[in-house]
Amino acid sequence: MKLKKYIPLIIMACLVLGAAAFLLLHGSISVEELLAWSPENAWLAALVALLAYALKSQTVVIPYALIATAVGLVFDLPAALLVNAAGSVICISVPYFTGRSSDGLLVDGLLERHPRLGEVYEANRDHLFLVSLVLRVTNLSNDLLGLFFGSLRMSYAEYLLSSFIGILPAMVLYTVLGNDLDQLSPPVLICLGVDICCIAASWLVLRRRKRKERESEN
Repeated sequence: MKLKKYIPLIIMACLVLGAAAFLLLHGSISVEELLAWSPENAWLAALVALLAYALKSQTVVIPYALIATAVGLVFDLPAALLVNAAGSVICISVPYFTGRSSDGLLVDGLLERHPRLGEVYEANRDHLFLVSLVLRVTNLSNDLLGLFFGSLRMSYAEYLLSSFIGILPAMVLYTVLGNDLDQLSPPVLICLGVDICCIAASWLVLRRRKRKERESEN
């Protein structure tokens, strides 16, 4: 029964090793190569993009920005945003369910071996939405974050919403860059500003809630 918990992690580990071996032998994948693999039919191209997101979500080593930018080049802006939004949900969700299916194997031992980390987790377990949002905005690996919060058994609805809000500015940024907008264009600067505001607001809310909790304990 315990072996069943390892199966999703073993599958993911095999995909990570396969992707790493491919990159070592082939070298890094460029946006131009992704475009060469894209079908001319728009619906097929969208399906290929979603499959690429699903594969990326289990390999860790494939950059999110690579796929999002390629989608921005293949489709016009509204369609590219829709495809990247759907792909982002896939990218967020697949690692989460991989981690959740492990039934805590990824984090339980880690928290036990590192008491300080366990204390930090206990202090923030009621604020996982904000913690997830902050970590997502800081552009940490989507795949590793999904494994982590899934293994913590965080509510999927909370995880999906916080993660999508956190990834949204980067998603828009890569999509508009794929549509050949200048890096200092208003949409790009707005996305960067939203990232900064999300981090600052989440940090302030977390700090305020902790202060209230300490006051109520006293």
